[in-house]
Parts: sequence; structure tokens; C-alpha cells
Amino acid sequence: MPVQQATAEDLTRKVFALQRALRCVTQLSADSGGPGVASQGVMRMIAEDGELRATELAAKLGIGPAGLSRHVAELEELGYVRRRPHPQDRRAYLISLSELGETVLAQALAHRAAILQQTLSDWTEEQAQTASNSIGALSDTLFSSFRTAGTSRSTPGASDSMPTPQEQTAK
Repeated sequence: MPVQQATAEDLTRKVFALQRALRCVTQLSADSGGPGVASQGVMRMIAEDGELRATELAAKLGIGPAGLSRHVAELEELGYVRRRPHPQDRRAYLISLSELGETVLAQALAHRAAILQQTLSDWTEEQAQTASNSIGALSDTLFSSFRTAGTSRSTPGASDSMPTPQEQTAK
């Protein structure tokens, strides 16, 4: 049986509430001397994908080149990322985390996880795993279901479907 409209609306509200709650956890975990929350997000994406072009990174983050440029410049100044010319396209450059950036990011993520672990102290491991699996499945479905291999799905009430992060980087 397909998901009902009321369930989809309730899920949307709860996802937005989760985003707000996680922003609070992220703010609590932010070190005043380290990278800010937005910069940590940039660093995390670089860590997950490895060295990548600035245009790919901007697309994956859903931000424009100017916004990314500011983050990368700040992170480079702090010594957390490295930029080097792209070997095949000298107009572009590749971005990667430095060793310091990897260390700082690992510490920030560990601190964030410790805060979440403390917050969920009355949960069982099974409850946490179930929540993690559900959130992972939802994320995977949302990223992959809007478009696949160049074929658009029609979305009721919307004129355009949202591209997946993979499609954004292909542009």
C-alpha cells in the first residue's frame, strides 16, 4: 500500500524537526577555535569523497561556487584543506583534506557523537540502530528516487524533480 498523504506530511515535519535538533547538537559540538559548523560540513563531504573538483563539491553540498570558494579559502587559511591544480584541466582545482584537517574533523565528529550518545542515554542500542537504519533508508530513497539515469519521474504538485547528488556532479 502506498504511503498516504498524511503520513508523508507527518514524515516531512519530523525530518525538519530532526534537522533542527541536529543543528543544536552540531552547535554544541562546535569548538570555538576550530572550523565553524558550515565549514565542518564542507570538510566532512571532502572526507567522504576524497579529493574532488570544486564544482563537484559545490554540487554535492548544494551551494554555489562563490559560497564554496569562501569556505575553501577559510579552510585553506586554517590549514585544514589543500588545493592543487587539476592535472587534466588547469582551469579547475582539486580539494582535499590536509592531515590537520582530518584530525580536526575526526575530533569534531567524535565530540558530536559523544553528545548524541549522552543525549540518547536512555535508548537501547537496538533503538539507536533501528533509528539509524530508518534514517539511512529514507536518505537513500530520497537521493535516488527523484531521477535515475536521465529519466524523470513526475512529482505531484511540483514542476521539476530534484536531481540526485550524483546527477548534480555530472553537470
